[in-house]
Parts: sequence; C-alpha cells; structure tokens
Amino acid sequence: MKQLLTFKRFYTAEQAAEIISLLQQHNIPTQYEEEVLLMDKMYVGQNFDQRHLVKIPADYFSQADTLLKSQITVSPEDVEPDYYLLSFSIDELKEIIIKKDEWGDFDYALALKLLEKQGVSYSPEQLQHIGNGRLETLAQPQHLPAVWLITGYLSPLLLFVPIPFSGTYSFIGIFIGGFVCLTKKTLPDGSRTHAFSVKTRNQGKWMIISGIVLMAVCWIVLFRLMDGGSSTTVSI
Repeated sequence: MKQLLTFKRFYTAEQAAEIISLLQQHNIPTQYEEEVLLMDKMYVGQNFDQRHLVKIPADYFSQADTLLKSQITVSPEDVEPDYYLLSFSIDELKEIIIKKDEWGDFDYALALKLLEKQGVSYSPEQLQHIGNGRLETLAQPQHLPAVWLITGYLSPLLLFVPIPFSGTYSFIGIFIGGFVCLTKKTLPDGSRTHAFSVKTRNQGKWMIISGIVLMAVCWIVLFRLMDGGSSTTVSI
C-alpha cells in the first residue's frame, strides 16, 4: 500500500469526515488521523490547532485538490454581510491567493471573486505560476534557532543541576538532533522534503554524537563524585 500523507487539516473530526466521504466516492484512498502534539509548530510550519488530518497518497494530491475546488460555488452576494473576508483589503486578498495552503478552499475561491469585483483577475497560467512560487518558498529548509543548538549541545550537563528529572532532561540534545535529522514536511503538491537544511541536519548528527559522548563522560564523573562522597562519609 502506498504511503499516505497529510492532504488537509481540519478543526473538527466532522469536517474531516465530510471530505473523506467525497474523496472515497471518487475512489481516492483516504485515512483519518488525529494528530498528537509533540513539538512546537515553529519547527514543522503547521497550524496544530487543526489536529484532524485527512491523508491520501502523494500522487492523488492534484486530483483531490481539483475535485474539492470543483465542489465550491461562490457568490459574494450570498455571503453573510459580516463574513471576515469582506473587510479585507486588495493586498490582503492577494495574500490569500499567494498563500492558499494556509486558507480553506472556500476562502480561496471567495478571495478570487472579491478581487474580480475590484478589477483584479488571474489567468490559469498566472495562478499556476503563483502556486509554483509558493511551492519553492515552502520547500526552503529551516534552520534551528541558536538557543536550541546551545541547549542541545550542553543538555548532558543538566545531570549536575539539582532539579527534578535532570537525568531525563540531559537527553534533550539527542532528541533534538534526531528530530532535526529525520523530520520531513509534505508540500501542497504531495512531494516530501527535509524540513531542515543540510547544514542544520549535520549539526543534528554532531549533536547526537557529542551528546552520547558527553553523556557518558558526565555519568562517569557523576558516579565518581557520588563514590567520593560516600567514602568521605565513611571515613568520618
């Protein structure tokens, strides 16, 4: 069976179920999953308020996207007068077109209609160009903030800090290193790419290696300190 990747995110399970039903009617393999939060969204670039996932194979992304958009009929006159998009400026509406992956299909279609009323229209070629540019932007790898690099490399030293669970916290660097090396992100077209740059992934590898070595050294030093303290107590 082909690997299933996250196609859409939703705030509720009911919203996800509606899309799953539509996709299954068109013989598109689907899977529902409720996301478990492990890391801050700053690293993955996703909105984790939307925890209900619809997953499909990567090679069905374009077909599914076209299908969903074909189901949407938008007329600005039929939208509630207080709908938030109606108060958006032209520049704000253009940003929805550029960053359509961050908006729902309805909002994207409505933004196109509202721009048309303002005299701004896009040809299919222009929309394709905008979409390709957005993919290039989203594909750009991230870099790990300096504070996390420092924390990762020095975390084994937490063994010597008198705080609860210091032994557990001392493994943070190894965990960060593994996360940096292994994490990938799914782009709107279904392709997968590393979330972090080559340089950052190399730093992650060194963080794991140095973390294991430094951890071993710290545990040896800690045991010797504990044995030295015990011997001193006995001699007294």
